[in-house]
Amino acid sequence: MARPSMAAQRKEEILDALETCILKYGIQATSLENIAETAGVKRTILRHYIGNRDDIICALSTRLKEKYSQQWQQLLPWLPSKNQVESLIDALFTIGSKEQINNTIVGEAIFSEAKRLPPIKADQEQIMAEFIDIVSGILKAQYPQACEEKIELIAHGVYANYLLSESFLPLTLVDQVHKLKASTKLLCTTLE
Repeated sequence: MARPSMAAQRKEEILDALETCILKYGIQATSLENIAETAGVKRTILRHYIGNRDDIICALSTRLKEKYSQQWQQLLPWLPSKNQVESLIDALFTIGSKEQINNTIVGEAIFSEAKRLPPIKADQEQIMAEFIDIVSGILKAQYPQACEEKIELIAHGVYANYLLSESFLPLTLVDQVHKLKASTKLLCTTLE
């Protein structure tokens, strides 16, 4: 009887190790040796299951993109039938747990590699497009009289404020996150 493949499990272990290393050393100082040591494997195992350092970083970017998409699928059914925009803003602009802050740090580190690594840029573009599409749909449902162009611009503003608020979390700039939340709500009222 053949042994089950360890490829998927090993890949997840390697990507988990990369996240840990980013939090410990930063993305620029993270080496294959750091990742291998953290994952408890030899460096050759990293190359066997994923590839070189850039390949591992790109694989983590893809995993993050899939995770963001899953989070949308989990959030959307919980939005109430009325006042979806306000409920969405409340969900997006929450002060998070240590895990959320760590996810933000890792996400920003991966984003910093987008200029150098085209697959990461493509992942980031897909994340943004999904965010804009979902927010635009919710805005359109609540403000059916608003023109499409204005809805899309507002959705971009929501996205920009969301990204800025996420970058404030590791700095514990709580008041600024609340102000961004309030400004996002105000921005959406321009569709009335």
